[in-house]
Amino acid sequence: MENWDVTGKSAIFVGMNGVQVKNGGRVPYLDLMKGVAIFLVVMGHVIAMCIRGLDRAFIFKLIEQTHMPIFFFVSGFLTYKAGFRAPNLKKRLLQLIVPMLVITPLWVWYFPHSGLQSPLSNNLPDLYRSYWKDGYWFPLCLFELFLLYWPLSQVLARIKSFAGQAVVLVVAYAALIALSLAFSDEAANTDYLGLGLLARFFPVFMIGVMARKAGDAFQQLLHNPWAISVTMLVTAVALFAMAYPWDALGDDPAVWSGAAFAIRPVLHLGIAMLVIRLVEPWAASQMPADATVRPNAVTRYFNLLGNESLGIYLLHYFFLFPLTVLQEPLNAMSVQFLPMALVSALLAVPITGITLLLIALLKHSSVTSRLFLGK
Repeated sequence: MENWDVTGKSAIFVGMNGVQVKNGGRVPYLDLMKGVAIFLVVMGHVIAMCIRGLDRAFIFKLIEQTHMPIFFFVSGFLTYKAGFRAPNLKKRLLQLIVPMLVITPLWVWYFPHSGLQSPLSNNLPDLYRSYWKDGYWFPLCLFELFLLYWPLSQVLARIKSFAGQAVVLVVAYAALIALSLAFSDEAANTDYLGLGLLARFFPVFMIGVMARKAGDAFQQLLHNPWAISVTMLVTAVALFAMAYPWDALGDDPAVWSGAAFAIRPVLHLGIAMLVIRLVEPWAASQMPADATVRPNAVTRYFNLLGNESLGIYLLHYFFLFPLTVLQEPLNAMSVQFLPMALVSALLAVPITGITLLLIALLKHSSVTSRLFLGK
């Protein structure tokens, strides 16, 4: 049986394979999940920004639909405190928004010198107006989720039944959908407030919150063979519908957009459950709480990526470089899954490596660490 005990800043996870707690109460499998997710982010950017023109590849579709839900699930999972205590918004502001505001002007200056051919902004107003913020949308979206969770936590704390809490969350989601439809437009690349992405990732963030609150019940679900079998099937169907809506939902883009609001939360829940089931045994075998086993190099690498995931996200863009020479060879192989995965993964390793070196340098000063890494 699994359970969590939250005391101050320490989170104690007692898993089926024994207590899984590392330094400062960290849960190893969550760091590994973030490490895998940020590696997938870099792989996706190698395909979309370095090589370009291969967005139809299945590996890109898979990465596109899976990496960010992992981050938001983990963020929601770690946000929940007993009794729905509100988050520290000042801390989150310093951690997320300050680095974004410091790094985005540098990126706007650097981008024309990068050689990348992506259609990104050449000035800050355009970047902040754009839907995806030239890739820097994640810190803003996550901070807005914390901002939204603050009043929601007060309401949820006063409602004792799960059904009542679910109704509140569905109403909040419906309100976000309405606001995103009114004030954001992905097709026109316009979203000043980031409402479109806030609506997109609100469900999985709150799924993480409620999964942490559920404790034993969620863990029993994770380790129920029938539940996991159904999850695999439903997730595969939802992934197909989101990646290839023209095949699954017909030719009307309006239908795709409307169906996505219902399908995406199901897909994100399935991704979170399946990734945990894959990563949890890995963490248990390689990073036991009694430290009797030295983790292998792969585990140490992904654990490091997880610990530095925000810094890697913010800084790795500066180390992307043009690779359009690879377009034709990969196209000649019909952008098959294995060649695309190998190429993007092999290139992601040095990109993350040099980014980690920069992070290590920035951490030598408390000022640069705060400004660029949010630490």
